[in-house]
Amino acid sequence: MTGPAASPSDGRSPAWRVLVGLLVALTVAIGIIVVPWFLLRDEAAPGATAGPRWFGGYFDVTAAHPAATPVPGADSDAVVLAFVTAGPGGACSPAWGGVYSLTEASRALDMDHRIAQKRAAGATVTVSFGGARGTELASACGTVGDLIGAYAKVLERYTITTVDFDLENAALGDVVAGDRRAAAIAGLQSRARAKGSELSVWVTLPSDQDGLGTDGLRTIRQLLQAGVRLSGVNAMTMDYGVPLADRSMAGAAITALTAVHDQLGRLYDDLHLALPAGGAWAIMGATPMIGQNDVRDEVFALDDAATLNAFAQKQRLARMSMWSLNRDRACGADRLDVRTASDSCSGIAQGEAAFAAVLGRGFAAEPTLAVSPAPAASLAGEAASRYASPPAPPPASTPAPTRDP
Repeated sequence: MTGPAASPSDGRSPAWRVLVGLLVALTVAIGIIVVPWFLLRDEAAPGATAGPRWFGGYFDVTAAHPAATPVPGADSDAVVLAFVTAGPGGACSPAWGGVYSLTEASRALDMDHRIAQKRAAGATVTVSFGGARGTELASACGTVGDLIGAYAKVLERYTITTVDFDLENAALGDVVAGDRRAAAIAGLQSRARAKGSELSVWVTLPSDQDGLGTDGLRTIRQLLQAGVRLSGVNAMTMDYGVPLADRSMAGAAITALTAVHDQLGRLYDDLHLALPAGGAWAIMGATPMIGQNDVRDEVFALDDAATLNAFAQKQRLARMSMWSLNRDRACGADRLDVRTASDSCSGIAQGEAAFAAVLGRGFAAEPTLAVSPAPAASLAGEAASRYASPPAPPPASTPAPTRDP
């Protein structure tokens, strides 16, 4: 005979109940942890309301005669003064065109007085760091503290509340300098907020028919992950260097801007950041090179300017700029080869300041824009080469840089 089967109440039952209880408790605990994690993953940080849309052309400070006004167009326009880089020899000290210290620029270029004049006339003045030539300060300064000090000298001397970083060539590819720059800009914005003000920050990057390159996208990510409240991304729509088929220069610019728009949408989504109500367009700018571009077969005409402006108005782009205000005039009869880009004229038939008038239609003058949100605390911590013009005669003690075609 066999004995009876074990009943449910035999010695194994208490241990089984304990095991089941532990599994249930573990499941509940996992649910408590995982559900909020997914909710946080899916929820973007709050966005900001888009501010005034503005037009401001670049003015190449060292390419102009010291008596020239920074704003050849209407006094109500904004102007972006270009470029401040590291001093001679790559010193961690701001210099206009890499040649004139701020003190030297006051004497040789009359910078302080000219800026004061433009403000008195109602113009908004912005400074751009970087450019296609020279050494950007983030590559020259060895520490974040030194870099903050170098940038701050410019902002404080000229009372700048909107700043532009034009990042190209070596400056764009320097990952370590990019981290240093991002931390320094975040520090400057923190300083400004502590004083009850805001520092609006724009980054200007090269673009092609596929949008921004890998370096450009990484640069934006570095800034956002460092906690920078970025006002916008300005795409350089120029010097493509590839056949444009039957597309006009305006058509090529629109293709590039559309690609940038899509890239920014994906990047902000990846970082779980909400864009303003107008989407990526509301934090974008466009900067064409007017007239003859550096690429011989690329000429941005007044018709292109009108088409690009219409597109910008339709999409509600935040900013329109151009390279450059110095070039917004027809060349003189003494210039024989208008198919080569000049730093002082466009190379095409036009009236004085005609491009500024067309590109600036429908934009406000004041570049005080709402900023995109900084990333969540868990994230914090992580241009095509433009025509480079030779500077005006530098101080006798400093050799002038030569032109790099």
